[in-house]
Amino acid sequence: MFVLTGSTGGIGSVVLQTILDKNLIPVSQLRISSYNTSGIAPSIINTGIQIRKGNLYEPSTLRDSYDGADVLFLVSFPSMGEERFTLHRNAIDAAKAVGVQHVIYTSLSFCGGAEGNTSVAQVAQAHLKTEAYIKRSGLTYTILRMASYAHLWNNYAGFLDLSSDPKKTLEAVLPNDGVEHWASRADLGEATAHVVANWQEHINKTLNLAGPELLTGAEIVAKFTKHTGRKVNVRVMPVQEAIQWHIQNGSVPLEQAGFLDNWASWHTAIAQGEKAFLDPLLETLLGRKPKSIDEQADEIFVPSNELDTKDLVGI
Repeated sequence: MFVLTGSTGGIGSVVLQTILDKNLIPVSQLRISSYNTSGIAPSIINTGIQIRKGNLYEPSTLRDSYDGADVLFLVSFPSMGEERFTLHRNAIDAAKAVGVQHVIYTSLSFCGGAEGNTSVAQVAQAHLKTEAYIKRSGLTYTILRMASYAHLWNNYAGFLDLSSDPKKTLEAVLPNDGVEHWASRADLGEATAHVVANWQEHINKTLNLAGPELLTGAEIVAKFTKHTGRKVNVRVMPVQEAIQWHIQNGSVPLEQAGFLDNWASWHTAIAQGEKAFLDPLLETLLGRKPKSIDEQADEIFVPSNELDTKDLVGI
C-alpha cells in the first residue's frame, strides 16, 4: 500500500494524476493522506481511491492515515518557516510507528553540489535536517532533490512587477548570480511518479532531478526580455545593498521583508556553484527531453504568473 501526501499541491497532484493516467500502481494499492480532504477533485474521488484525513500538525491523524501502508510519499511542507522540519519529523515518526517501511521525500537541490550534504541557502536547511532524520530513522528511503521550478523564475530574478505598464523599464536587482538548473514542475512531478511506482529500484538512494539546462538569473531575464519585448535592467549588487534596495522599493510586502535575507542566501549558494550541475535522470525517467525555459515561455513569462508570497510569512 502506498500513501501519497500533497495530492492537491503542485507536485503531488501531478504525481497522483500520472500514476492514474499511466496505470503505474493499481488504485486498490493507493491511499491519499490529506488535511483538506474536501479539496480533492471529484474526478479523483470517483476512481475509488482511499482517502484519509492526515494533518501534519496532528500526529495522531497521521498514524491513522498511514496505518497499513508500506510506502509513504512525503511531499515537503510548503513553507520556509521553522515549523517545516518539525512537521516532516511528525510524518516520519508516525510512519515508523505504524510499520511503514520506505519513505520517498521531495527535497531541493540546494545541497552543496550533486553529492553534497551542506548548503549556505537558508531554504535548504529544513530539507537537509529532514534527509538526515530519515536516514537515522531506520526506514529505507529515496530522497528526490528537485531542480528550481521554472515558473518561479521571478522569485529568483528579483520580484519583477510583470503586470506593470509594458513600456516601463523593469529593474532586476540580484544579490550574486550564477548558473543553476531549472525544470518544469509538471515534468518533475511526472518523473517522480515513476520513482514512486518503482521505489524498490531506488532504495537508500538520493536522486538529483536536476535539468534540463543551466542558466543564470540574468540569462533567464534575457529570455523574458526576448519573449515579451520588455526592457529590464539587470544589476548584481552586494547582498546587503540588494536587500535594502528591495525593501526600499517594496518588492515584497513589508511584513515579509525578513524573507529577503533568506532569498539572498539562495543566490549566494548559486554563486558558489551549489546548483551548477546537470543529471540525465530526469530525462531517463520521462523517456523524453524535459521542457526547456524557452518551451515554457508562453506559460511562465505572462503577467498572470504572479508571485506567490503566501509562504513567506513568518520567515
